[in-house]
Amino acid sequence: MEKIGLKRSSVGGNYLKKIGLTGGIATGKSTSVRMLLKKGFKIIDSDKIVGSILDEDEEVLLYIKDEFGCKFVCDNKILKRDFGEYIFSHDSERIRYEDFIMPKILKCIDKEFKFYEESSEDICILDAPILIEKGIHLSMDYVILVWAKRDQQISRIMQRDNLNRESAIKRINAQMDIDIKKRFADFIIDNSKGEECLKDQINKLSLFLNNL
Repeated sequence: MEKIGLKRSSVGGNYLKKIGLTGGIATGKSTSVRMLLKKGFKIIDSDKIVGSILDEDEEVLLYIKDEFGCKFVCDNKILKRDFGEYIFSHDSERIRYEDFIMPKILKCIDKEFKFYEESSEDICILDAPILIEKGIHLSMDYVILVWAKRDQQISRIMQRDNLNRESAIKRINAQMDIDIKKRFADFIIDNSKGEECLKDQINKLSLFLNNL
């Protein structure tokens, strides 16, 4: 684990410490989150929040149907895989969609943070792929980046999502360059060297967080 010069000096005292965890697609962020969950940390999963919004929010369903076409809706359900493929292939459309849905996501995130704060938790980790892109990192006490090499990202996406190389690259390119994200991170978890190395870094990170 690489520790960067920390940008925030106000951490301390009896309040909920908000930790932002991000990475690129297929860098191993989900694996890192599972390890942190086993250590007892409270996690807000922004992907689950998005999934719930897409499944349950009728306004989003109507928006996608009206703005992007009925082809992405079947039996009053959003065809998430098809819609995702389309969005990741059309940058302007993706940005328009994100601008619409982000306020809903942020509202849910804020609600979960308030729940943990009212439950007298000391630390809560927000798992968010676009933490930095949307400026959410600015409200975090610390930012953790899970990093991997680009060729590893491509092969993992192809295997995990059953996509061809071109589609995998499109998904990577739809996000901010992983190396640019390093500039915003307080800690960098290098997930290019295998699971044991990742476990060791998560152990060190856990010790740090538990001593905040």
